[in-house]
Amino acid sequence: MSDLSSSDPILPIVIVPLDGGRQQERSRQEPTDTLADLRHWQIEEFLRQTGKAENTQRSYRQQLKKFIHWCNKSWLDVTASDLGKYRTQLKQQGLKPTSINHALDTLRSFYQWLRRSNGFPVNQPLPTDAIGKERVEEPQALDIDKDDMAEIWQVLDREGATCIRDRAIVAILSHGLRASELSALDVKHWNGKRLLVHRSKGQNVSEVPLSREARQHLEAYLEWRRSVGGIFTPTSDRPMFVCQDPKHCGERLGYNGLYKMVKKLAAIATVEELKPHHFRHSFGNTITRAGVDPLYGKELMGIKTDKVYRRYTQGSLKQAAAKAYLKAIGEDEGNDEEFEEK
Repeated sequence: MSDLSSSDPILPIVIVPLDGGRQQERSRQEPTDTLADLRHWQIEEFLRQTGKAENTQRSYRQQLKKFIHWCNKSWLDVTASDLGKYRTQLKQQGLKPTSINHALDTLRSFYQWLRRSNGFPVNQPLPTDAIGKERVEEPQALDIDKDDMAEIWQVLDREGATCIRDRAIVAILSHGLRASELSALDVKHWNGKRLLVHRSKGQNVSEVPLSREARQHLEAYLEWRRSVGGIFTPTSDRPMFVCQDPKHCGERLGYNGLYKMVKKLAAIATVEELKPHHFRHSFGNTITRAGVDPLYGKELMGIKTDKVYRRYTQGSLKQAAAKAYLKAIGEDEGNDEEFEEK
């Protein structure tokens, strides 16, 4: 006979797993973990299959991971409303319109790939279709003023520990190379007349002929390296431009070193806001003023689209438009100096 009376309460039976309930907690967590793994895998597949340049991959990966950290949904469940809210948050964070547009363009590129790879239904609109861009002010021409360029060369003509190398660098930057492309040059990429440039923006290679003056500066630098010898000897597989400071002597001159060199040069020449990229803009405007066909100009600069090419030639196009207008109204005589290349 039971010792319990009919009035004793009957307690519910609770089954406790040996691991103290952790298994149940882990089961609840698994869908979230699986979702995160899938989204990260899709990002890496996107970057692998589209073959973006290394710097572009790094930027795209950062933007996409930032978004999935903010939005805990699968890519298929993201809506246009979600993207609108994300855009609002980016504004509230104080990001510039160009930065917001870059984030949105990255998402557009990803969703277009997702559809091409059969990862998004073809009969449904992409969530990025309804999202417009932020209005961005037209960028100013970034080519270097003629007087500023003269000051830069005056500084380069003075004696200095790195002046021979720096003259060659400025001469080659002035042929439209990106800083990363110049840094990646090896001695073997120079045949005495042309540079074989491995492009950093999705193109394979371009042949860039150097002017007589640039050839002289480059050959003078290589001759200096041969005379010094040792780690500076310019064998074919060695970097074209190397560091000369004691800590990194003989190592490839990277982007940071190149950037610091240009900033130091600008400070001595009292040229404000000078960056390596400004030489590229100057080259674009120079060849446009000289009448080089845009098709050839894009090849020389490693540019694919007319839209991007116009960024580098807007200074010369504005000047040409002004001169054409004055000529049309018969007021161009004696006013050429006003519209000469700055």
